[in-house]
Amino acid sequence: MFAIDGVLFPSHASKHRRGKWADFAKQATQLNAAATAMLARHREADGLPVESDLAAQAVARVEKLERDAKQLRDWLATHPTDRPGAKGAIRQSNRTDNESATMATSRGVIQGYTGVAAVDAKHQIVVEAQGHGTGSEQEVLPPVVTAIQPLLTDDTPLTADADYHREANPQHIAALQLTALIADPAMRKRDERLATQAWHQQTPDPLPNTTPVKQTPAVFEPNDHV
Repeated sequence: MFAIDGVLFPSHASKHRRGKWADFAKQATQLNAAATAMLARHREADGLPVESDLAAQAVARVEKLERDAKQLRDWLATHPTDRPGAKGAIRQSNRTDNESATMATSRGVIQGYTGVAAVDAKHQIVVEAQGHGTGSEQEVLPPVVTAIQPLLTDDTPLTADADYHREANPQHIAALQLTALIADPAMRKRDERLATQAWHQQTPDPLPNTTPVKQTPAVFEPNDHV
């Protein structure tokens, strides 16, 4: 039996440099406009007394704006289209690591990858490991199954949890004539052994008191000294 599971991990990419192609094009235009506006103000101020330090800072600022705009346009020229996502959607690009993806984790939103591995149950050996720039584990199951197919026999089952379940995945495995056990999202609700799990879950107050409480600041008297 081969068990398939994975983990989300961050990449060395800036979350502030992500967006769609149109977003980056708009940023480049705004940077150029800001640089042009600053140059126009400098020309109007020509001949007026200006401290040398302030003048140098202004020049450096204009140069940085123009440099950032050029970097954006160079990136757009080498990446002329958006990244395709699942089901025809657009996946945000990242200018520091365009193969990574934006994904939600228990510790917040990160820019990173989904790592997935297949492990041999008998010998506890990792027989396949991959990294994919997507936050959806459902997307990474088919490439892993395809990669380990030469290692499988007619009676080798595959297992995966509910994070890997979507309609296309069982169809892909059936087309390869493989045996797999993939939990579906409603499995726990049908499992009789978990029929009482709702009893152990804390339910929120149906009518919480949202009336603001007036805070009275403490007033110290002369006799309150220690």
